[in-house]
Amino acid sequence: MTDLNCIKELVFESDNEACFIERERILNRLEKEFGEYNEPDKYALIFSRLMSEVSTPIEDCDYFAGRVLEEKPDSGMSAPNRLLCATGHMSPDYESLLKYGLKGVLKKIKDAAEEKVDEDSLIFAQNAEIVVNAIKSYTERYAATAKSKGFDRMANALEKVPYEPAYDFYSALQSIWIMHMIASCYVGERDYAFGRFDEYMLPFYEKAIADGASKEELTELLSGFLIKTNEICGRGTHNYKPKPVLCQSSKQYVNIGGENPNEFSKLVLKSAVMNNMAQPQITVLLKPEASEEFTKEVFAAMNKLVDKLHIYNYDLIVNALIKKGISPEDAKKFTFSACCTFDLNYYSYRLEYYTPTLQIFLDVINSKEYSDLEHLAKDLTAALKNDIQNDIENKEKGFSDKEYARKCFMLDCLLHTDTAYKGIYPCDGNSKYKIFNVFCPGVATLGDSLMVLDKLVFKEKRFSYNEFVEILNNNYENQEELRREILNYTRFGNDSDADEYTVIAANSFLDAVDELELKENYYAIGGFYSLERDNTWTVRATPDGRKDGEPFSENQSPTYGADKNGITALLKSLSKLPFERTVTGGLNLTFSQNVSADILKALAVSYFKLGGLHIGISVINAETLKDAMKNPDKYKSLTVRLYGFSEYFVSLPKWQQMAVLKRTQY
Repeated sequence: MTDLNCIKELVFESDNEACFIERERILNRLEKEFGEYNEPDKYALIFSRLMSEVSTPIEDCDYFAGRVLEEKPDSGMSAPNRLLCATGHMSPDYESLLKYGLKGVLKKIKDAAEEKVDEDSLIFAQNAEIVVNAIKSYTERYAATAKSKGFDRMANALEKVPYEPAYDFYSALQSIWIMHMIASCYVGERDYAFGRFDEYMLPFYEKAIADGASKEELTELLSGFLIKTNEICGRGTHNYKPKPVLCQSSKQYVNIGGENPNEFSKLVLKSAVMNNMAQPQITVLLKPEASEEFTKEVFAAMNKLVDKLHIYNYDLIVNALIKKGISPEDAKKFTFSACCTFDLNYYSYRLEYYTPTLQIFLDVINSKEYSDLEHLAKDLTAALKNDIQNDIENKEKGFSDKEYARKCFMLDCLLHTDTAYKGIYPCDGNSKYKIFNVFCPGVATLGDSLMVLDKLVFKEKRFSYNEFVEILNNNYENQEELRREILNYTRFGNDSDADEYTVIAANSFLDAVDELELKENYYAIGGFYSLERDNTWTVRATPDGRKDGEPFSENQSPTYGADKNGITALLKSLSKLPFERTVTGGLNLTFSQNVSADILKALAVSYFKLGGLHIGISVINAETLKDAMKNPDKYKSLTVRLYGFSEYFVSLPKWQQMAVLKRTQY
């Protein structure tokens, strides 16, 4: 445990103004050296040179090798350098890495190239060989460093993995970490997830137990692995004072559970509790009846980890994907590689789009005079569809860019094995599933706005349509009494008739997604998720009493302060949303004090039975947060849940700290 605490302190002491200094100096030099070189192996060669020159540091407290030197950028340096810049946002095929090693992966790639004998496949295999050999040489140098420090187990592992298959529990974790670190820190990008971690690590766990290892020993070893994820972006936040590294926004996701939770699933929970740091996020794919014991341990861990563990309704997601046309076999392989964004493991290549739903809604209501909600909702769906379609088509234009694909080759393509074994780039549009995660920010604000329009204009006819729209366009000027009246209406989140309007809003958005014109292997999945856009997008006044520039509703949640009838009423309201048509989006529940594991379990399981999709929690003491804003040095380890992940509270901008304080606390 002493070593774990040492690693934690190294994270807390890290400088968020520091870059990965060796990477930046080397790439700045190579950028000039390769300026006139435009052969297909350009970026693989640059990667090889980079990995041959970076150092191999090991701290005395490290359980696993794989660390990057940090310093503030040199004078005049523009960091981070984007000469190497991958795509990220994926779940690499770590299962194949452990089973075959990079050597075996490379053989499959080369065999495919020899069979196809086309130029692109041969180039793909050539780049793969350069990259694999570079990693092999790098880890061999790391093995020598480990041996010189007397870390024999570490050295023995690095002499084999990740080039060779993993041979035991320790070597499996070492293999994954070194690849994960290279992808995130040296190639550079965010959100490389660990996929179905408990499935592919189970055989190594079982072998370790059979060989005499204790669960306590393995728990600490796994903790030493999980704690390393905090080194990727330190205590920097995703949207404020960005650390000058390409992975500065990266969050690390470990997926466990599903239909067959196992003994290693439980070990992940215990190790995460032992760490209790912002990273990694433990994503539980919960099927309560799959294992009563595992379900119980999930909520025991949630009681301790609070904002660092969240749960998804496994059965709901699988069924929704099957309805989308994805095969049942592949649907069950889904993972979350970002906070509320899913993929089909290494069978998909995914993209994201945050639809400006409220802005489009305001444009629609200004486009003509409406006399009823039905026609308004129909035109809103059409406008949303047009906007999303344009985004997909714009993204599609980049899929055929071979230069982009080769630049992003590195580990993204190497461990995207479904396409790699065919000798093709996933970012060329060649994945089995091309996934577009399409998000609807502000669904509750939209629903409440429809409710007010229906009440004041269509039903009560207190205002003509044009009169009310003019009030909005004037930002409620001289209409404060009306605005106060509107703000006192029962809105979404109280298990009332008002909820039906947010259901209409949600279905209008999902109808737009379902009506998109997509190619054969393209799939658009809608979800109710805002990230920070609820506070950072500037949106004109809306019918729900929200004035120009004020925040709108977050994720799936009601607008701040609208839910007044307690947590069970809130969950009943949310369960009315058409979650059976989507698999993404997040709900953050905020409690003013710690909640027992039994109560958390009762709430979540009941909510999922009603059709709920997701739950993440925060436990917030308002006075503590206010003191942290005044005395940040006292609260360096204090974390809070944001939209689908944890952040260090004192590292947040003030507006975001205030947004956390404004949440309804139960």
